[in-house]
Amino acid sequence: MGWTAWALPVVWAQAAPTSPTVTSTPNALAPLALRRWCGGTTLCSPETVPSLFGVWVWLAGLGALLLLAIVFQGPGGALRQLFDVPGHARLAKAAARRVRRSGRMLALVIGTTVLSWTGSQSFAYNRPEGREDLLLVTKSRGLGELAVEQGVFAALTPLRDVASLGANLPLLIVATFVLFRASAEAWGGPPVPGKRRRRPSGWSAISWCCGGLLVLYRMVALGGGYAELPPNGCLMVEPVVVPVLMAVCDGLLLAWVLVELRDAGSDDTGGPGFDPFGVVDLMPGSILACLAALPARYLAVAVWLSMPSSAGSSAVGAWVRWQLGRGLADVQGAALLAAGLAGAVAWSGGGLGAALRGYARLLASQGGRLVASFALAGLAAGAGAAVAYLAVLSLPSSNWLLNAADAYAHYATLPVGLWALAAGVELGERSLPEATLIPVGAAAGPPAG
Repeated sequence: MGWTAWALPVVWAQAAPTSPTVTSTPNALAPLALRRWCGGTTLCSPETVPSLFGVWVWLAGLGALLLLAIVFQGPGGALRQLFDVPGHARLAKAAARRVRRSGRMLALVIGTTVLSWTGSQSFAYNRPEGREDLLLVTKSRGLGELAVEQGVFAALTPLRDVASLGANLPLLIVATFVLFRASAEAWGGPPVPGKRRRRPSGWSAISWCCGGLLVLYRMVALGGGYAELPPNGCLMVEPVVVPVLMAVCDGLLLAWVLVELRDAGSDDTGGPGFDPFGVVDLMPGSILACLAALPARYLAVAVWLSMPSSAGSSAVGAWVRWQLGRGLADVQGAALLAAGLAGAVAWSGGGLGAALRGYARLLASQGGRLVASFALAGLAAGAGAAVAYLAVLSLPSSNWLLNAADAYAHYATLPVGLWALAAGVELGERSLPEATLIPVGAAAGPPAG
């Protein structure tokens, strides 16, 4: 039994209605938690009884981030910024202003998100496993306990909706098509008189190639009935290729959001035109930002696709069971240390070294405010998700109810994620080095004699 007894219910829960045997196993929630995380970036508890371990993981992550800020900024500066309430209000206002002025990005993200989640609801509306999943989740949890627990895990992943935009299939299709067309026109289109043609970087071709491959992979998976967990056993290279495709596509779309939020802080009311190659310029830094914000997203897929056929009770099997269960929350708690990297990437040239140096500079000058912004974003995301679960799950039990609750919770946390990302961009701008004017003649040195 061992590992096989845990692995088989994952497959059964994906392909067939949940049986009473699966429902009664002590770790029956672990496969469901994995499916909800891989299928909709919804972090939840794999334990059969409610607990506070999500709260402790979130607090530990924020505490570790505060210690990191103290190391870079010093205890005095970090604590002064942490308790600077008027400063937090100004930061919240500036971040909201960036989001509000990014109308083009808001319209496309929200529009494609509604389209994507509506489509997923139509696929899962009459799925008989949905009622079994709902009964399994609510078997040992009251409505209030479940809402609070889901709110805590939403607080643990405040950037889940902006760092995983590659999972939004309509948005990924649009982005791949636009980038492919721009690249084709740049290389083969007629020259514009009086204007030098800009050649795309290598990341442009890498991005649209990865986007096309991931769209094809997702369409095949949906056609085969794999709406949540990715299909495995097709190719030996899946554990490496699929997470890489996901990271590149997430990085491309995150780079676009970062460019929009960065340019929204400009005083130019007309706003710059859309430049797809300017988006690609932030790669691979934006890919690193996605890996830093949602490491459990890629790690879970890689581990699932490379799941050993017979690990039994060995150390490898124990690690895999932990990683695909409670380890998802533990990894995301540790990710709070580096989730603010996206704010530095927005002002970098896209290189990994420049992104890391920018994040170190951000921690040294704005570390306390970064901790406060993540704490506020977590509280807002947690409250919004808890209200969504409380409202939706109070309806009569149905096949579609749990999936709808997850979707409406994402509707509540998407604006919070955009605000948190905008706050990081604002802090990244504040941490940029300032140029100083040198008096005329100072560079020539002291006068002779």
